[in-house]
Amino acid sequence: MNHSFVDVGAKIRACRKRKQLSLIDLSRITGIAASNLSSIELNKSSPTLNTLMKIASAFGMKAGAFLDEVLYQKAVHCPAGEGENIPTSSPAVSVRPVTAGIFLSRMEASIITIEMAADSYDLEAAGTDRFVYCLEGRVSARVDDETFSLSKGDSLYMLPGTSVSFKLRGAGNRKSSFLLVSAATPS
Repeated sequence: MNHSFVDVGAKIRACRKRKQLSLIDLSRITGIAASNLSSIELNKSSPTLNTLMKIASAFGMKAGAFLDEVLYQKAVHCPAGEGENIPTSSPAVSVRPVTAGIFLSRMEASIITIEMAADSYDLEAAGTDRFVYCLEGRVSARVDDETFSLSKGDSLYMLPGTSVSFKLRGAGNRKSSFLLVSAATPS
């Protein structure tokens, strides 16, 4: 791995988006001008140590976290419960990233849980390959114009550009969970 360039800007942007903060929000928290934060995120300028410490503090982390993983670690442990749920349009659907906190990751993984009260959960078409593995329950997956039935242990691979809609299936099936893995989207 080439460590001559560390994309701190991408890491800051990923943290900010994960916390659902705008540049203005982060500016208010840190006291750093939004234009300066934008320049850092776009790698037009490099943050000073003091600036990096203010930004890290706003995310509740140590400044070294922006560098440690890329420079020193060959593997990154992702403890259970570390990722915050991503808001969905239904309280009966939860999406929890399981690769949260990994900077410059080449893949993203989330656990999606659909409960009985949800009608369905739709994933928009993505520009990357995606893979779904059913962890529990039964779900139907409509990929464009084709429908697949998934039960515990079944998986589904989808090419870029496909949209998919998940729906619980079967009497007495109150909940279904599946792992969604995809190539990381460029920031």
